[in-house]
Amino acid sequence: MKQHKHRGRPGSRQTLPGETGEGSISDHAPAAAGASPRGRTRWRNVRRFATGLAVIAAVAALFVGMIDTSSGSLTASAQPAHGKALYQQYCVSCHGFDGRGEFNWQYRERSASALDSSGHAWHHEDSQLLEMILDKPLPDSRMPPWRGVLTRADALDVIAYLKTLWTPYIRDNCQGAKHMRCTSTH
Repeated sequence: MKQHKHRGRPGSRQTLPGETGEGSISDHAPAAAGASPRGRTRWRNVRRFATGLAVIAAVAALFVGMIDTSSGSLTASAQPAHGKALYQQYCVSCHGFDGRGEFNWQYRERSASALDSSGHAWHHEDSQLLEMILDKPLPDSRMPPWRGVLTRADALDVIAYLKTLWTPYIRDNCQGAKHMRCTSTH
């Protein structure tokens, strides 16, 4: 096997087969000059590990980006004013004026929860809220399924209205999967 000398530096080490030669990352490693073959192997493993971590971080960043962009997409063209009228017609008797929920809703089983910022409706994506409105949130819920009474567009208008009851911070930063990074103080 033919070995090539590095150019440019007096006393530089020999290039091993498979290495790129002058200008490689290993040339700049602190232990590379005069390092044993075992030290060079260790340095190569560190570089491989760092590259692997960078790839994992990039994939994770893409995944988090996909989660962040999903919130709010279904109500972008909804009509909150129409949603308010529907809410007052169908929802206010249980969920209360301005979405405050039934008295002590947090401590009562099967009660109508608050839909404003004090509740947890904002923990759900638009698609989940839509399904809850049209098909019933839970099998033992008192809330009826509204499919057949409300259209999909009507339900999205109601969701758009509910978002007006949330604080601006929650509306802009916390809906859906993003709620995990928001505190309960907002």
